[in-house]
Amino acid sequence: MSWINRFVARIGSSAAAAALTLLATRALPACADAPLTALYQEQPIRFTHVAEQSGALAIGLNDPGFRTLLHDTGSLLTWKSGERYILITTSAPTVVSFAVGDRRYDVGPISLQASFAPYERENEAYLPFAEVLRALDLALRQDGGEKILQPQLASLDVRQESNRVSLFAHAGAPVQARVVRQSATAITYAFDGVGTSLVGTRRIGQAGVRNVDVDSAGTVRAPTTLVTVSFDAGTVAQPPQNSAERDVSLAFDLRATAAPAAVALESSTPQPASSTNGPALVTAVTAQPASDGASVTIAVNGDATYEWHRLRDPDNRFWIDIKNAQLQGPPVEEPAPNPVISVRVRQDDSTTVRVALSLDGPKTISFEPSATGLTIDVGTEDVADAPRSGNGSIGQVVSSSAQSVTAVTPAPLEPSPSDFGSSDQPGWKFGARSSYVPTNPRLIVIDPGHGGSDRGTFHGGVAEADLTLDMAKRLREILIARGWEVKLTRETDVDVYAPNDSPRDELQTRDDIANKAGARLFLSIHANAFINSGPYGTTYYVSKPDDLALARALERDLANDGTKDDGIVKSHMYVTLHARMPAVLIETAFLSNPSDYALLTSAAWRQKVAQEIADGIAEYAQEYPARNQPAQ
Repeated sequence: MSWINRFVARIGSSAAAAALTLLATRALPACADAPLTALYQEQPIRFTHVAEQSGALAIGLNDPGFRTLLHDTGSLLTWKSGERYILITTSAPTVVSFAVGDRRYDVGPISLQASFAPYERENEAYLPFAEVLRALDLALRQDGGEKILQPQLASLDVRQESNRVSLFAHAGAPVQARVVRQSATAITYAFDGVGTSLVGTRRIGQAGVRNVDVDSAGTVRAPTTLVTVSFDAGTVAQPPQNSAERDVSLAFDLRATAAPAAVALESSTPQPASSTNGPALVTAVTAQPASDGASVTIAVNGDATYEWHRLRDPDNRFWIDIKNAQLQGPPVEEPAPNPVISVRVRQDDSTTVRVALSLDGPKTISFEPSATGLTIDVGTEDVADAPRSGNGSIGQVVSSSAQSVTAVTPAPLEPSPSDFGSSDQPGWKFGARSSYVPTNPRLIVIDPGHGGSDRGTFHGGVAEADLTLDMAKRLREILIARGWEVKLTRETDVDVYAPNDSPRDELQTRDDIANKAGARLFLSIHANAFINSGPYGTTYYVSKPDDLALARALERDLANDGTKDDGIVKSHMYVTLHARMPAVLIETAFLSNPSDYALLTSAAWRQKVAQEIADGIAEYAQEYPARNQPAQ
């Protein structure tokens, strides 16, 4: 695969711990251009490996004070001398990734631009200090003659469910909310000990909640952030949910008989104007009911172009890519009013924001671009066919090549985390478990991802298509030796359907091989990649209730394969959704990550993965015999 939007590094990862141990035992040359001392939580930290670069401060990774700060904030550093990539895993956890010589850096899935590119000097890498502090939810403030590392209230996310609006506050230190003022239509909370850059007014307009105002108070050393929520009469403010950690939840319930409000998918950051030449800002995405369906509004501050795509029935998915744009805030996945099932928003690459809709059928769609964004109207009518792509522009020059789209049945969405509920009662939206009975209960179909005209992701001279075929063949030999019948969807580097075919034809053909043969199980093997080297790990994608038990069995055996267990993700992946039998798509590791790349290019590791997949299949077959069949 060449995309992913879900990744966090495990806080206790052995790689990060090893890197810290390495740094702790290295000689630490005193190479400061301008050493500084700053107070953090009333304790002084002295930074000695400090340099000035392009008018900004740079911090050396071997700095003892920097290592102390990382420890105190619950963060971990992964880097070795001579390596280009530098990863910081925060306590959230979020992976912050830098690359020597590249100003672009990534905080989770969001790409940002640093004031200067990280560099290496005397076997030590230096990072832009302000950007590192911002990623740790800290800010360096001046208080008279002293410098203060001030924790920040870094985000205030808005989520809406039915008649409830929840505000989720995240800070750079343990924080609690206390009520300081309250009336019938407003309430003010104080967050002591944290400052913020989120000052301003946010319009919510959901479930009776009108606005959120954020202001700063207190002093540099003893800051307070004030959050005032204004709401309609009949809306009830619930007591703050303080966890004694870095997150606080504020909930508001609409008790009046008002009509259901829109689903808000706004970012938690203020909305500064974008520069004429800089990227546009996607500041909010809202979905709300309309008289004949639903309306999705994308608020864009600045000039941008967009492209939209769709797939035909039965996929019913649509996405729009906004070019020369940055997502202001974290990625979002929320339910939406019918006939839209859900809306997903994420930074697809460093200059593209993707807004993806899952639809309840091949619905009519129309566009209305404007100087301030784009409105997408989704109707309730089903139609047979329509254009499959189009483009236009937003901002000072507004245009569209296809503003009215009679039928939209859009394209595969990137996999993203879904709400599985409890481990025993996942939140499936696809109905009850199937009554599938394999006609050949000893047959397993293995799908080596990509091949032929589609090489998959490609890094360091290595193609995903070659790795997946190698692992599939290794797995086949192990399974045959254990008495299984095995069929590969491809035996060589070819397209399964036809060269340069459509994604649907190619993927459906792979499913057809398993479906027509009445196979017991279907496994699709892939290698992952991302726009930077930060993400790593193994992920298991499932689409149906029947898939989950198989994924759990595979996860148990692959948990010690040498990379991170990134969990099970429920997603409308085509091959798992359209396979009638239990099916799992395994993203084994990231070709774009240096450590995972070393694993993927190791024949011994690929053999180990094949062995562990076979062991997982054996455990699953023992626990879940085929219907009307004895245990394997």
